[in-house]
Amino acid sequence: MQSSALAPLLTEKDNIESGEGGIDPLGTEPLADRLAGKLVPGVRERQRHPRFLTAVAVSISLCSEFGEEVLASDGVSEPWLVWEWYLVEGMVRTLGRTPNAIIGLPGRDKAAAAISDGVHLSAKRYLKTPATFGFHAIYRLLARQLGVDQGGRLGERGYELLNIWSQEQSLQGFIGTGIGPGRCIRGQLHEALSLGLEKGAVARCNGWDGWRFFAEHLAPYKPGRRESRFLTNALLEDGVGFRRAVMEFLMSEEGQSLWRTEVLARSFSERQFHEALARHAPADLRTLLRAISDFERFARLVQDAFDDCLHTMTCKRGKVLPAELGRLPSVARACKRIPGMFSKVTDSLDPVGEALRFQQGFASLANAGIATERLERLMQHHRNIQRQKPPDGKNPWVERFDDGSYVIRPLYLRDDPARGGHCYVHFFRTNSLWSFARDLGLVRT
Repeated sequence: MQSSALAPLLTEKDNIESGEGGIDPLGTEPLADRLAGKLVPGVRERQRHPRFLTAVAVSISLCSEFGEEVLASDGVSEPWLVWEWYLVEGMVRTLGRTPNAIIGLPGRDKAAAAISDGVHLSAKRYLKTPATFGFHAIYRLLARQLGVDQGGRLGERGYELLNIWSQEQSLQGFIGTGIGPGRCIRGQLHEALSLGLEKGAVARCNGWDGWRFFAEHLAPYKPGRRESRFLTNALLEDGVGFRRAVMEFLMSEEGQSLWRTEVLARSFSERQFHEALARHAPADLRTLLRAISDFERFARLVQDAFDDCLHTMTCKRGKVLPAELGRLPSVARACKRIPGMFSKVTDSLDPVGEALRFQQGFASLANAGIATERLERLMQHHRNIQRQKPPDGKNPWVERFDDGSYVIRPLYLRDDPARGGHCYVHFFRTNSLWSFARDLGLVRT
């Protein structure tokens, strides 16, 4: 075994080889993500189950028995990743017959495919970038925010959570020096992890008795009563940000009613929810919600204009002149409103420390001019965004010809026009918090 490294977060990774970048064509996502982080620190849109924090604590406890320089025989996989293979494969094996039982489990499709092929998870059969999209990557930030994880070791809250969990699960001896059934199970899991590191893959057969551990003791929907209470208190204790205020409003009758309406409509736009929250919020939270609202109005204008351009180019199936795109209602609307809106959004973002980032990212769209000129600036902005994407830039969705006309590239054909309306372009974690609250019995189901 050898030594190691780590990495960052976004959405399913585009193929580096292809040079295609199929997400965030206008570069609005990073600023929205920063605003969401200020609102509910540690919470990510992909998070679904607070009990996965307990699984993170179990992982840290087991992996702490291996040195920091340890790597699997594949030369790249650290102990936490090898344990993640066991965790994901174990949950799919034991709970996967009921798909709803593992909704929101990162990597479950990879595990199901490996099991179907009669092989185990390994670096080659798992996610290409697990340090970005894997189980630990998605929950690590929240675990650190809550004090479960402290620099890769169990924090004070992590020890407390594991103590509660092991007692409620009748796994005395899983942590500490005590004797009990948990000590035997820990030894079983430790041996499996050691062999997984040696093999560079999950190293237990289909009939391994240890698979039952994941269903019996870490199933997402089955936290114990004290474990649930502990996780609830941890989520509601808000050292920074406004997680407590957002959750408490979400748990109220008004908040539940508003969010249920969004869920039933499958729109999941948080504008109406945030407007209602602002009526009950302290001044600093209202300031942040105003910044989010104003930025999202800007993002909706530019996104709708871009989407309608894509839709028109799709319908034409050929070159489209800028003048034709400039006459689209959404493009005309964006051209008319953005210059005047730009300073308002800047002023709203200033108190939350994001004005400069906004100006640097979108100043080119604020310049006045005729519709054709502004349309061309929007397309140039898109090309610049694609060019700046790591690691070596991505191809634009739209090609421009010497005569000034545009044509959409086949990968990005758009059958539907822009969404329109006032709904947010981005997500601000209410869906994740609702899922947390539902799992913990804090809202009516």
